[in-house]
Amino acid sequence: MTQKLTQITERVCLWPYHQDPNQIQPCIGVIPGDRGTVLVDAGNCLTAARQLKWALERANLPPVSRIIYTHHHWDHVYGACVFEVPAVAHRLCRDILLEEVEKPWGSKYLEDEIKKNSLLQVSYEARDRLIGDWENFRIVVPEIVFDGSMVVETGEMKIVLQHVGGEHAQDSIVVKVPQAGVMFLGDCFYPPPLHLRKPDSTISIPLLASLEDETYALYVDGHSEPFTRDELLAFLEKEGSDSSMISE
Repeated sequence: MTQKLTQITERVCLWPYHQDPNQIQPCIGVIPGDRGTVLVDAGNCLTAARQLKWALERANLPPVSRIIYTHHHWDHVYGACVFEVPAVAHRLCRDILLEEVEKPWGSKYLEDEIKKNSLLQVSYEARDRLIGDWENFRIVVPEIVFDGSMVVETGEMKIVLQHVGGEHAQDSIVVKVPQAGVMFLGDCFYPPPLHLRKPDSTISIPLLASLEDETYALYVDGHSEPFTRDELLAFLEKEGSDSSMISE
């Protein structure tokens, strides 16, 4: 998929993941509604978020009214400050990001942290490269939080948020749009981030299987192309023999 706003169903669009793995740019869901456009995740940096904002304006979509975080990882939340709207997330996500905002983010801090733990190098060097301008960057902490599940309404559309957790991030949620038959998975079934990964870490087949639902014809995870329910069923039937979907 190329980096352009793509309509994946009649009522849902997608800003696709960047195919260059060095960009570490995940998919962003775009759900226009009568009460504004809801984003599922915000991207990994100000530049990526601004590109999406311009694309939304060119497509004459309603202004972004809120952002839903699938989890707290930087590549999914760092672009939020561009939109200046409330964020929605699981309560654990808010707790984690409240701690993150207290850290002195910037090139020097990242360099020092890498010296303490070399396993952070890939993630922290990518952050420094992509953010660049730390003066204009800030982490947007969710204003609206929930525990088990929550419904977000955008006029006629209802968006269902469900906490699923998982080894990748304990605060992971899935975002369901039943009227459009689309489910956004974030990175919930991925293995842990690189600095926490063990030799036997792999994707969570049980978690992925638990999310299969005939209501949803299309599934969108954070770092690959959308896949259909039939493709999901075929993958599960093979018991996850292909575990190539790996996220930072």
